[in-house]
Amino acid sequence: MKSILLGALLAAFAPFSMAVTVTVPAPAANSTVASPFAVQATASSTHPITGWHVYLDSANVYSGGATTAIAASITASSGAHTLVIRAWDSTGAYGDQTITLTVSGSSVQPSPQPSPSNPLPTPPSTAKVFTNINQQTAGWGSCESGPCAGGSGEGTLWQAFNQSSPSLSGRSMEIYHDGSNSNALWYYKVGAYDSVTNYLWDFYVLLDSASQSYGQALEYDMFQFLGGYNYMIGTQCDYASGTWDTWNMATGNWLHTTIPCKKFTPNTWHHIQWYATTNHANHTYTYHTLVVDGVAFSLNQTQPAKYVAWPDNAGVQWQLDVNATGGGYHEWVDKAQLTIW
Repeated sequence: MKSILLGALLAAFAPFSMAVTVTVPAPAANSTVASPFAVQATASSTHPITGWHVYLDSANVYSGGATTAIAASITASSGAHTLVIRAWDSTGAYGDQTITLTVSGSSVQPSPQPSPSNPLPTPPSTAKVFTNINQQTAGWGSCESGPCAGGSGEGTLWQAFNQSSPSLSGRSMEIYHDGSNSNALWYYKVGAYDSVTNYLWDFYVLLDSASQSYGQALEYDMFQFLGGYNYMIGTQCDYASGTWDTWNMATGNWLHTTIPCKKFTPNTWHHIQWYATTNHANHTYTYHTLVVDGVAFSLNQTQPAKYVAWPDNAGVQWQLDVNATGGGYHEWVDKAQLTIW
């Protein structure tokens, strides 16, 4: 979905590493910064820039898409660190800058706090409700190529319906993916509902034990295509950073929030609910509330949509991202419901 070219291409294209020029205005080399700190970088090439990564002490802490400039917020522990900012172009060539810095203390940044009660809105009686999406056996699409799902495009993916175990309803949906630094996406479109501006998504997921070792991120997205604009309300539990991330469609970047997301306990059902809205007048979408296993967080973050000239539609999608190990893991989805109004 995101057209993010992951680090698995590093070795394959090493001979072309000087074809992309990366400039990093911030942070300065050998500087001392507070955490989280800002990373600003630009890239140039004779070919289009297609992807970004920021590595902190060899760990991938930021991924970006097809943009010539990025602005990221990176969280790090106190002490000395090595930062590598790397960009790729459409030929697979890359360039990077390596910066050493020292993190001293933390800047003041309020974190979203758990709400004492579930602040999700009550949909009106006129709302359209799509129940048990996981039980729909037709109308699905899937992909694992870089232009569609991001990543290396390696590995295998499959989807199975009507799984009686594990299941809450007796008919869960099972998805699987493997492949080094590879992503797999499954999407379901509900049709064009052009007057809709409210999205309430409610579902349960269960991960196997292998997800603890092989999972990179678990992605859960809502989307609306309207008037050529893509309102991609992308979210992910980023195992690499331990945070919930949101998607900036206009720049093609994941943004770390301060909402924590530790690895989901395997073989246990987890309840996820998202409430978001779209604004068709100014072409933006807003993340309002996330509820995980009954604990609610208010986010109220607005991101820009992007004009892509796709036909009107709406829907939801699930994505499994695999880390560099390439090992496969499973996710089961149950009681998936989308309410729009």
